[in-house]
Amino acid sequence: MPTIPLERRSNRGASRYLFRCLLFLAALAALGVFFQQPLTTAFLTNRYLNGTIGIAFLFGVAYTLKALTGALLDVRAADQAAAVALQARRRELPLHQADEALLGNVRRRGVSDFLRKVHRVVSHGDASATLPYLLDSLATRGDDQRALVRYLVGALVLLGLIGTFYGLLLTIAGVRDVIGGLAAEQATDAMTLITHFKDRLTAPLGGMGTSFSASLFGLLGALALGFLELQLFHAQNDHHAQLEALVVSDLVPLWQPVVTVTAQTETISPRHLAALLQATTDRLERVAATTEYLANRGEGITRIAEQIASLGERIESLRTTLQNVENDRTADLRHELRVIARLLEQRSGPSREASHAPPA
Repeated sequence: MPTIPLERRSNRGASRYLFRCLLFLAALAALGVFFQQPLTTAFLTNRYLNGTIGIAFLFGVAYTLKALTGALLDVRAADQAAAVALQARRRELPLHQADEALLGNVRRRGVSDFLRKVHRVVSHGDASATLPYLLDSLATRGDDQRALVRYLVGALVLLGLIGTFYGLLLTIAGVRDVIGGLAAEQATDAMTLITHFKDRLTAPLGGMGTSFSASLFGLLGALALGFLELQLFHAQNDHHAQLEALVVSDLVPLWQPVVTVTAQTETISPRHLAALLQATTDRLERVAATTEYLANRGEGITRIAEQIASLGERIESLRTTLQNVENDRTADLRHELRVIARLLEQRSGPSREASHAPPA
């Protein structure tokens, strides 16, 4: 059957995020083993604060892995529901058995509750009005589940900052003690002064170690937990897209069939009548929208045709005007040429008479 490759592909798509998280944690553990000695030394500078950071990080990792495992199980449950819906649409499974399998035998409670809500909405005939809000609630549910992980990421950063400021306070107090000890032991010899100075430097150096180690563990924990939260986000988005496709493509056509009313139809159930009315309303809305679009497009084409016709009339009027101007200029030019010809004839007349006159 074609549903088996789809189910395997969905499971692989959901399990790859869990595999990425496990691979990332394994690489992080390998780096921890490689840098075991410096990390152990940094951790022991303030074991209580660094231990708190470690506990928060481990709790976040456990919560994220649990959520990823739950998303994987939800994907498998949705695949099973899609297979049952496909069998029902192919008439391989009766409708009442399909409803029992979809609404009662789904192992995951979250998926089962969501399918019951979809069935209730579709059965009441208000799928077009309520179903989008029901699908949007999936994203809200995912945000609520990831809220704790985001809080732990911010808490790790804040714990690192708290450790930084606490270490700086210890460093300032230690430096103050060192300076006070130097002022009080000016009369002693140099070797004793150097020995006491070394002993008093332990406190400010320990404060600096506390500051840097807390920042180091806090930022590393926030970075790692942020990567896990990103993988959880992608896994939940894929699962929500899968549920939306299942509802729109399989469950709504299964639970909201279109009934053709004929003269032989004796009784129609209210659910089928509501589905018929809803489908008819949706189609009428689509036809009205298409008609309005075509009308607007036709009005636009008519306006363009009118503008083109008006432009043609203007061009014709301009051509006529230019032709009239050209005719007027031609007439004026002919008149001027005639006047010039007459003047030339008048000037050439006396000269001819003088040339033909007899000599005295």
